[in-house]
Amino acid sequence: DMPYFALGYVAPFPALAARITKPGPVGAAGVAVGVWVYAYYLVPAVFGMSLPDGHGNYMSGDPGKLIVNTGTLSAMDVNLYWLRRLARMAVDTPAVLAVIFLVLPRGETPITYMGAHTLYSYIFHSHIGFQLWRPALLQAVGVGVVENFAVHVVIVLAHIPFCLAVMAVLTSSYWRMLWSWAISPEWLSVIFTPAAPKPATKPAAAPGAAAPPPGPP
Repeated sequence: DMPYFALGYVAPFPALAARITKPGPVGAAGVAVGVWVYAYYLVPAVFGMSLPDGHGNYMSGDPGKLIVNTGTLSAMDVNLYWLRRLARMAVDTPAVLAVIFLVLPRGETPITYMGAHTLYSYIFHSHIGFQLWRPALLQAVGVGVVENFAVHVVIVLAHIPFCLAVMAVLTSSYWRMLWSWAISPEWLSVIFTPAAPKPATKPAAAPGAAAPPPGPP
């Protein structure tokens, strides 16, 4: 994920937003559909294989299966497998920028306040939201193996309110109060901030010393 964070730090987003005109609702919806087609149909058709995910090491998921199966990849393919992740980042970046500048609203929204605290949700969403809460929710609803396409679409769309709920909890003041000591450690400033120098004071005059002559009028 670090290249994406680096892009966020170095890219002049305010200047680009001032130059790029955001389309209306219909145009934004068209861009969103185009990004979906690009990500799920065009990119797989061009590469012909599943590119590695930005999370985890190369031994996880489909990349791990390819690397472990030495009959599928040559030694050179294994040694240069990092280029596939680089390719994944290269093809993901245009889609992300299109969504940021042409789809997402630029004004204040009810969830804008979460933006300042997304580090909390980024750190905890995988373990809390998707490894703990989602399985418990699916078990409570009684969802098993889904083979019906319409039901599958409904379940996928249900992830939108679920993700918003996870964001709301993990960026709330109550959750931040539990973990701010480690994620936003203001107590470190007390340790590492040097003390302000004391103002210099004039030495006191010795007892019985003559007063300085008065200055010119």
